[in-house]
Amino acid sequence: MANPILIYCLVLALCTISTSADVFVSIDSGSSTASYTDENGIVWTGDDNFTRNGESRSVQSSSSVSRVMDTLRVFTTQKKNCYDIDSVKRGRVLVRATFNYGNYDNKSSPPTFDLLFDGNHWDTVRTTNVGAVWREVIYNMKGDRISVCVAQTNPGEFPFVSAVEVRVLEFKYKGDDSMDLRYPLLLSKRVAFGSNATIRYKEDPYDRIWSPERVKGYVGIPSDAPFEQAIIWNDSPPPAVLKNAITTPTPNGSSVLLGLQNIVLPMGFPRDEVTAYILWHFSEVTQLQPNQTRSFEIFLNNKSFSNPILPPYNNCSVMYITNFTVSSKDVFSLVPTNVSTLPPLINAMEVFLHGDELSNGTDTKDVQGLGSLQEAFDVLQGWSGDPCFPAPYAWDWIDCTPRVTALLLGSFGLSGLLPDFSSMNALQTIDLHNNTLRGRIPDFLGNFPNLKVLNLSNNQLNGTIPASLSSKKGLTLVVTGNPDLCTSSTSCQTQLRGPPASSSINLKKNILEVLFSSIISSVIILPLMR
Repeated sequence: MANPILIYCLVLALCTISTSADVFVSIDSGSSTASYTDENGIVWTGDDNFTRNGESRSVQSSSSVSRVMDTLRVFTTQKKNCYDIDSVKRGRVLVRATFNYGNYDNKSSPPTFDLLFDGNHWDTVRTTNVGAVWREVIYNMKGDRISVCVAQTNPGEFPFVSAVEVRVLEFKYKGDDSMDLRYPLLLSKRVAFGSNATIRYKEDPYDRIWSPERVKGYVGIPSDAPFEQAIIWNDSPPPAVLKNAITTPTPNGSSVLLGLQNIVLPMGFPRDEVTAYILWHFSEVTQLQPNQTRSFEIFLNNKSFSNPILPPYNNCSVMYITNFTVSSKDVFSLVPTNVSTLPPLINAMEVFLHGDELSNGTDTKDVQGLGSLQEAFDVLQGWSGDPCFPAPYAWDWIDCTPRVTALLLGSFGLSGLLPDFSSMNALQTIDLHNNTLRGRIPDFLGNFPNLKVLNLSNNQLNGTIPASLSSKKGLTLVVTGNPDLCTSSTSCQTQLRGPPASSSINLKKNILEVLFSSIISSVIILPLMR
């Protein structure tokens, strides 16, 4: 196990924090209402402007949890379907996705599927028949837009989304300087010990969800600290979270088990070792008398792990560790010191697990070219999120290794002129057969250095084949089924010259030549391999 870096941080200064509307996005999936405000004061919007796919469905009335959870959007097509949130202030964000099955399909068969964000694998979501499940990730954005995607993993089990939320965090977490920002923080647990209700916005301006938790064998105690101002301390819990704690029933009795051994098991994480970031929050619940002392240490596996902790009254102290390896075998506990007259207590705890290193996403050259294709053809606009990542959830009509190497758009209903996607210089295969493409074959198609197959058959292309293609070595070019396309100098001259008006004999001869050249062009395949 790695040596820990354990820091005791007493928050002395109080500061007012607020969030701005443009970084507080709350999407009610499947809702037909443009916007509304819920009981917590959160403004929710429908999802029509964030995704183009899926069907809106409602949960069974007996499964109603809240207005937000009463509707969902289910996706029955494509490998990957995404919500796109753009114009987000670049920085650290909290992204949350919630799923309430609610037996919307009358099958009593909650699905399992993969959850993705910004081209990264997030988690495998296992929904349940009763209640909602949610996932939360905190990370530093690499762009100015966010994608939250779901991907089908099992036949007949269709992914769905009930809500998507984005909150920009305008503070630094404790230990930021020692954390590797290349890795996302996946929330495993955020609890308010001793609380009877969930705490979130407006009590927490960043809308972090603090779940109530009481530990069997220990008692909840309320705080009489005034916490008079509506404030939070940077990344520390808001006063509403600090108004309660748990402690042992007798002084110097058994230590408070923090439940870290349950990080993996109750949350569905593996028993294998994982890298964690953990914060413990302490606030004294009453003003101690001169003869009273509350002093304790954090123990790991029955060994002292920290210096003595003396929780401040009407304030908060934070203990945290970063980049620390843990598993289900590790047990953290709070143990009173020899000088303590009062048992240990704890108000709140946050546990994050490090995810895989954040992806840089699809190459910008490929993104530019794919964007041109989507702008030209409406039928392609249903694909969003990162085109190539994470594997194996690339868009259905491309191959990536990791650059985009193939466009597989045969029989896709494309109609019109081909746009310029010459920036996609890693392409090896372009399949555009059986569409309704018109106009001349663009010259840039012959400039792809690695192009091996170009299938343009069964379209409505015209003009001549560019020399950059006809002379390209190692290229298999298929152009059958384009009656107006000149496949040789003879056929081009015949079409351009036309029949002389003064000679009926020449007219018949030229008509036959045109017909013959059309028949030839409809079956010719040009495998120009030299």
